[in-house]
Amino acid sequence: MSDRKILRKTAAVIMGFVMLFAVLFSVFYIAKEACHHCDGDECPICTCIEQCEAVLYQAGFGVLKVMAVSAAFVLILLSALVFSFISLKETLVSRKVRLNN
Repeated sequence: MSDRKILRKTAAVIMGFVMLFAVLFSVFYIAKEACHHCDGDECPICTCIEQCEAVLYQAGFGVLKVMAVSAAFVLILLSALVFSFISLKETLVSRKVRLNN
Protein backbone atom coordinates (compact mmCIF):
# COMPACT_ATOMS: atom_id res chain seq x y z
CA MET A 1 0.00 0.00 0.00
CA SER A 2 1.14 3.47 -0.67
CA ASP A 3 1.69 6.02 2.04
CA ARG A 4 -1.21 8.10 0.76
CA LYS A 5 -3.72 5.25 1.22
CA ILE A 6 -2.44 4.52 4.71
CA LEU A 7 -2.72 8.21 5.58
CA ARG A 8 -6.30 8.36 4.27
CA LYS A 9 -7.34 5.27 6.20
CA THR A 10 -5.74 6.59 9.36
CA ALA A 11 -7.48 9.95 8.92
CA ALA A 12 -10.81 8.18 8.35
CA VAL A 13 -10.41 6.11 11.53
CA ILE A 14 -9.47 9.20 13.55
CA MET A 15 -12.46 11.14 12.19
CA GLY A 16 -14.71 8.20 13.01
CA PHE A 17 -13.52 8.20 16.61
CA VAL A 18 -13.94 11.98 16.83
CA MET A 19 -17.52 11.74 15.56
CA LEU A 20 -18.25 8.88 17.96
CA PHE A 21 -16.85 10.90 20.86
CA ALA A 22 -18.86 13.99 19.86
CA VAL A 23 -22.11 12.04 19.64
CA LEU A 24 -21.56 10.17 22.90
CA PHE A 25 -20.50 13.34 24.72
CA SER A 26 -23.59 15.15 23.44
CA VAL A 27 -25.92 12.36 24.54
CA PHE A 28 -24.38 12.10 28.00
CA TYR A 29 -24.36 15.89 28.49
CA ILE A 30 -28.02 16.18 27.53
CA ALA A 31 -28.92 13.31 29.86
CA LYS A 32 -26.94 14.83 32.75
CA GLU A 33 -28.29 18.35 32.39
CA ALA A 34 -31.87 17.52 31.43
CA CYS A 35 -33.29 18.57 34.82
CA HIS A 36 -31.06 21.58 35.53
CA HIS A 37 -32.25 24.80 37.19
CA CYS A 38 -32.77 27.14 34.24
CA ASP A 39 -31.86 30.83 34.73
CA GLY A 40 -34.04 32.13 31.90
CA ASP A 41 -33.35 33.17 28.31
CA GLU A 42 -29.57 33.43 28.67
CA CYS A 43 -29.01 30.11 30.42
CA PRO A 44 -25.55 28.76 29.44
CA ILE A 45 -26.60 25.16 30.08
CA CYS A 46 -29.59 25.51 27.74
CA THR A 47 -27.25 26.94 25.10
CA CYS A 48 -24.92 23.96 25.45
CA ILE A 49 -27.86 21.56 25.27
CA GLU A 50 -29.02 23.25 22.05
CA GLN A 51 -25.54 22.88 20.57
CA CYS A 52 -25.44 19.20 21.57
CA GLU A 53 -28.84 18.67 19.97
CA ALA A 54 -27.55 20.33 16.79
CA VAL A 55 -24.57 17.95 16.74
CA LEU A 56 -26.89 14.98 17.15
CA TYR A 57 -29.24 16.31 14.48
CA GLN A 58 -26.40 16.79 11.99
CA ALA A 59 -24.87 13.41 12.76
CA GLY A 60 -28.30 11.82 12.61
CA PHE A 61 -28.77 12.46 8.90
CA GLY A 62 -25.77 10.28 8.06
CA VAL A 63 -26.85 7.64 10.53
CA LEU A 64 -30.40 7.81 9.20
CA LYS A 65 -29.25 7.03 5.67
CA VAL A 66 -27.12 4.12 6.86
CA MET A 67 -29.97 2.79 8.98
CA ALA A 68 -32.43 3.03 6.07
CA VAL A 69 -30.12 1.07 3.77
CA SER A 70 -29.36 -1.44 6.52
CA ALA A 71 -33.05 -1.89 7.32
CA ALA A 72 -33.84 -2.49 3.66
CA PHE A 73 -31.03 -5.04 3.41
CA VAL A 74 -32.14 -6.85 6.57
CA LEU A 75 -35.76 -6.87 5.37
CA ILE A 76 -34.75 -8.40 2.04
CA LEU A 77 -32.54 -10.95 3.80
CA LEU A 78 -35.27 -11.95 6.24
CA SER A 79 -37.87 -12.26 3.51
CA ALA A 80 -35.47 -14.45 1.51
CA LEU A 81 -34.92 -16.67 4.56
CA VAL A 82 -38.64 -16.98 5.24
CA PHE A 83 -39.32 -17.77 1.60
CA SER A 84 -36.57 -20.38 1.55
CA PHE A 85 -38.00 -22.06 4.66
CA ILE A 86 -41.49 -22.03 3.16
CA SER A 87 -40.33 -23.41 -0.16
CA LEU A 88 -38.17 -26.10 1.45
CA LYS A 89 -40.90 -27.86 3.37
CA GLU A 90 -40.32 -31.42 4.33
CA THR A 91 -41.83 -33.86 1.87
CA LEU A 92 -41.99 -37.63 1.67
CA VAL A 93 -39.32 -37.57 -0.99
CA SER A 94 -37.02 -35.39 1.09
CA ARG A 95 -37.55 -37.80 4.01
CA LYS A 96 -36.78 -40.69 1.65
CA VAL A 97 -40.02 -42.53 2.34
CA ARG A 98 -40.59 -45.39 -0.06
CA LEU A 99 -44.01 -45.24 -1.71
CA ASN A 100 -45.24 -48.73 -2.56
CA ASN A 101 -48.49 -49.38 -4.41
